[in-house]
Amino acid sequence: MLIADGDDYYRFITQPDHAKLAGQFAEHWGNDTFERPTPFAAMVLVAANHDDGWWEYDRTPHLEDGDIVDFVSVPAAEWIKFYDNGISTVAEMNRYAGLVASMHGSGLRRRRYGLSASWPDTQPAFEEFVDHEEQRQTRLAGQLHRSNGPEEERVSDEDMSVLTALHERGEPPANTDSRLWCNYELLQVWDALSLIFGTSESPDKTAIESVPVAPNEEESVTVQPVSNGEFELNPYPFDESPLTVFVPARIVPKVDYETEDDLRRAYYGGEYETVEFTLRA
Repeated sequence: MLIADGDDYYRFITQPDHAKLAGQFAEHWGNDTFERPTPFAAMVLVAANHDDGWWEYDRTPHLEDGDIVDFVSVPAAEWIKFYDNGISTVAEMNRYAGLVASMHGSGLRRRRYGLSASWPDTQPAFEEFVDHEEQRQTRLAGQLHRSNGPEEERVSDEDMSVLTALHERGEPPANTDSRLWCNYELLQVWDALSLIFGTSESPDKTAIESVPVAPNEEESVTVQPVSNGEFELNPYPFDESPLTVFVPARIVPKVDYETEDDLRRAYYGGEYETVEFTLRA
């Protein structure tokens, strides 16, 4: 769950709905400055479905020692189970999307492969998960490298070299032209944008670093609140301005919940609303 604090309420957004918001960013990404994602359909698919594994867990909110469990405080065993299942589901729909989804999952436990150097290194509880996913990536990338499928979904020699570097060193080579690395970065950007809007009722001005313009070309994009629900992005990465996106949410009274049953009653008894965000150049 993504949980935003209001004055007297919590706003809950499930992880799968958060991913659907990221999918809207993917669908509209690209203009005269920013390249459109390639392969487009596979990248929209992975953006919109990269957190589908959370669906069963996020059907209801959870308590741990009296505190509401948000997306960063889920127990490791639960997290590993539903990430593994979710990545498998995406890979069954499209191998390229599954490869990027797997990189996203393992990257969350490897400092996002150098994009979040200040994060803690892989914790022992996640070492087996990371190893499993990186083996999956090697297998999927090998299949796509030899594939007779769509050319845009083929993995290049440069992509294979980058994947090896990520697994061995935890970060890509400098100045790589890898499309796969560019697409991994794009998913991180769409995910970060969705988290900015989903985790706060009043997001602060934020700079997103390492935003791909094209392979081996990056920008820093500033997200600036201008009014309630409206934001300016500079430079602007989408194909239309203004762009209005939306996400469903539950509004739940902010009280101390003694049991999960109490919290779940409040959650499903709470107001269901669609939250809109308007983005402008």
